[in-house]
Amino acid sequence: MRIEIDPKAASDQDSHRWLDRILHTIEDGWHVWNTAGQPDTDALLATTWIHARGVQGEWVHSMLVASIQRNAWTSAPHGRSVRVTSAPGTPDELTPEDAFRLAGEPLCILVENRVSDGAFVKRVVKELDQSLRILWDRSGEPIRIDSLGGKGQMAQEVQRRTQGKPYRPRLVAIVDSDRKAPDAPPSCDAQRLSQTCTRENLPCWILAKREAENYLPRILLDERQNVGADHEQRVAAWDRLTDDQKNFFDMKRGLPATLSAAEQRLFGGLSASDRAILTPGFGPNVDACWKLWDVPARQELALRGQDDLEHGIALIRREV
Repeated sequence: MRIEIDPKAASDQDSHRWLDRILHTIEDGWHVWNTAGQPDTDALLATTWIHARGVQGEWVHSMLVASIQRNAWTSAPHGRSVRVTSAPGTPDELTPEDAFRLAGEPLCILVENRVSDGAFVKRVVKELDQSLRILWDRSGEPIRIDSLGGKGQMAQEVQRRTQGKPYRPRLVAIVDSDRKAPDAPPSCDAQRLSQTCTRENLPCWILAKREAENYLPRILLDERQNVGADHEQRVAAWDRLTDDQKNFFDMKRGLPATLSAAEQRLFGGLSASDRAILTPGFGPNVDACWKLWDVPARQELALRGQDDLEHGIALIRREV
C-alpha cells in the first residue's frame, strides 16, 4: 500500500508505537511511505515522532528521507492508498492502530483451490509483472494464497472476513467462470461471489475462459513430465482447436460422450480422430504444468491470456 501519515497523528505520543510498527512493514518492503502526496514534509520533521525521540527519531527520519527519494521515481506495484490520521473521515483514512493492523495483513488471494489455482496465479504474476514478482518474493509472506476447497463457500468467506472490521481487508477473489461457451454466463457461484465482492468494495476476477488451465500455453503443455505416449498427439490435436474451442475445452476431463448444445456448437465439427484423442482430456494433474519454472513462457502466456491476465494483474495491484 501507499501510506501517508498525517503530521498531527505523528505528534500524538500515543500514536508513536503504531507508526513505528507501520514503518517496519515499509522497511520490510511490504508497503511504501507515500511522501509524494505529503503536503508538507517539513511538518513531519517537526513532529515529536521524529525530533524528540533520540535514536528512534533518527531512524524514522532516515526512513522518511529514503521514502522521499523512492517516491521520486516509482511506487509500483502498490495501488491502494491509506492515510493515517487521528480523526478518520473517509474509508481510506485510518487511525494509527487500525492502519498498522491493515498494513500487517498479507494480501490474501482467495481462490477455489490453493494448489492448482494458486500455481496459476503465482505463475501469471511472476511471468507478467516484475514489480509484483519482487514483492511476492520478499520475506514474511506479503502475498498469501488461500482457499476453502470449493467456490461455493467463497462468497460466505468474503463476508466473514469483512464483518466487524473498521477497514476493508486486503483481499482479492479469483474464480473460474465454468462457462462452456463464449456466450454462456459464469456459474451461479461465480456470480454470487462477484456480487458479494462488489458490495464489499473488493476486487473479484472471474476468469474470462472456462478455468485456469485454459490459459496454459503450448510451450508448457509440451514440456509436461511423466505423461503417456499419446500426450504429444493430444497436444497437437488441442493446438488445432480454434481460440474459442481452446478457451472452453475442459482441459482436465475432456469432452463428454454426449455434448451439450453449447458444446455441440463448439466441438461438433471436430474430426473423428481429434474427437477421440481429446475426449479423455489432459487429466486431473494438468495444472502441474504451471510449476515448470525452467521453461520460460512469458510471451506465450501473454498471447494465451488474450488480455484477461493483464486484467487480473490490475485487480491484484489495486489491493497491494
